[in-house]
Amino acid sequence: MPTFRLSYGTVLEFEGQTAGEVVPFLHSRHVLGSGEREDVFLRRMAGEMCEWSGDHYCFTNRDSLAKSMMRNGLLEIVD
Repeated sequence: MPTFRLSYGTVLEFEGQTAGEVVPFLHSRHVLGSGEREDVFLRRMAGEMCEWSGDHYCFTNRDSLAKSMMRNGLLEIVD
């Protein structure tokens, strides 16, 4: 299973089968959004990341957000 590195505030690593698994990983750790439906959480995270980095993020689904995060340097495959 690949290891991913998330560089968003702090640097964390997690294992997942796809990059889209960053969403449940973030969802479980998020203070404000931990109880939200996933579609609401995706929108919240995209907005937060836009403010944090100044880049654009697609939040149609898990994979599109992960792809945007990889394009903007917040998420990478380590192993």
